[in-house]
Amino acid sequence: MKISNGTLNYINQTYTNPANTAAGKNQKSEKTAEEAANGTQADSINLSGRTKALQKISTAMETDPAGREKYVADIKQKVETNQYNVNAEAVAERFLNSHINEIL
Repeated sequence: MKISNGTLNYINQTYTNPANTAAGKNQKSEKTAEEAANGTQADSINLSGRTKALQKISTAMETDPAGREKYVADIKQKVETNQYNVNAEAVAERFLNSHINEIL
């Protein structure tokens, strides 16, 4: 596929013109609302959807899941009393599947 200079100019104009982006549209509407309210311009920040999702994940990782402490305490107690049994076949199957997926 050949890209001509006209196409490159169109692409550059599209990405440099804030009116063509969602962020540019949001900034325009926020500025006009704030300017109407107090007559001054204010700084604003717009986060992408991906950034907002990452913030939610980060917050969720900081909190412990419900019942996790009890689960860990039960396993510790089983290990200490030699009642914890590991299914070697299940471990081997998961190990092999994870390595096969990495190779493929």
